[in-house]
Amino acid sequence: MGVKLFACGDVFNSTGNPAWLCSDLLRLIRDADYALCNFEAPVIAEGMRGISKIGPHLWQPESSLDCLVSAGFTHVGLANNHVYDFGDSALNLTVSKLEERGIVCLGAGSTFEQAYQYKIIEQNDVSIGLLAACENQFGCYYEDGLNRSGYAWLFHPCLEDNIRELASKVDYVVLFAHAGIEDIPIPIKEWRDRYKRLCDIGVDIVIGHHPHVPQGYECISKKKIIFYSLGNFYFDTASAGDGLGEGFSVFFNFLKNTFEYTIVYHKKAGLIMSMVGSEDVSFNLNLLNSMLCNGYNELNCKLSLELYDAYYRDYYSMAIFGGRGVFSSLLNAIKAFLVKSEPRRCKGLMLLHNIRIDSHRFIVQRALSLRFET
Repeated sequence: MGVKLFACGDVFNSTGNPAWLCSDLLRLIRDADYALCNFEAPVIAEGMRGISKIGPHLWQPESSLDCLVSAGFTHVGLANNHVYDFGDSALNLTVSKLEERGIVCLGAGSTFEQAYQYKIIEQNDVSIGLLAACENQFGCYYEDGLNRSGYAWLFHPCLEDNIRELASKVDYVVLFAHAGIEDIPIPIKEWRDRYKRLCDIGVDIVIGHHPHVPQGYECISKKKIIFYSLGNFYFDTASAGDGLGEGFSVFFNFLKNTFEYTIVYHKKAGLIMSMVGSEDVSFNLNLLNSMLCNGYNELNCKLSLELYDAYYRDYYSMAIFGGRGVFSSLLNAIKAFLVKSEPRRCKGLMLLHNIRIDSHRFIVQRALSLRFET
């Protein structure tokens, strides 16, 4: 019998579209005993204002929660870089509204303890521990004692303690992880190493998201597997024709001593996410998997240098000196934000943004080490 678990990536339903999923996907989700997604942005109420940060402020209407319920989702990960976009009040409201609907929240809350709390599901003599955590972005509980709401950090010792504790209690430990560089086909080495380390101390399955595009997966042992990025599940800002409108999910069947999984491909058609075959998406999962083996280190270094030259060098220049004069479209958007706001404060936020966020710091450190230590 076992336990059936459906796991997918980022959900951002900014209109509360009730017809967001095709009938085949709905049937599959409802066939699972439990279904888990990353709820990418909070629910807000009138008068709530965005926090001081760099980047967009995302939010979803309360009706988007009803869409989750009707689809059959039982658990949501809230450890992500947008869940704190409107501060304590919005995050606490989101947790409250989800719990009112019977949906279990993972990875975030009004206290440090709540954010790092794990959940256990048990059925048919199989037990599974669930945790969720994110890289260090605005709203992260990177240390205890912060007098605000927040979400769990992937590098906090408390996460490791909970993993070890869970591993002694359950048959499987599943970590829902929100981290990585967006829009690249491989995980950077630092995240690959971190996930493997967490597997060493007790995690059996890592389910990654945040890069918005699919990345490969690899088996660490017979019982351990890392899915580096599932890509988006439903992101209604992405058009049907671009890579942000497609991804994959995983349908697990956990037995007492082993588990099976099936890859589920999906692609957006208009505002509806449809289940499709592997031949209907633009990515090749076998190719992405092979990129984790053949020439991985060289590609990782190449991407680090390219990203530094294309983005990060200018980001730091803007934060410290006020800019270089030639920027990407993203940097232009940030520049427009600076013009409307107090420049010194926003430069500080820009610098904090690039130093705090683990992925950004990793890329810059690797690129500068490659360029100046060799």
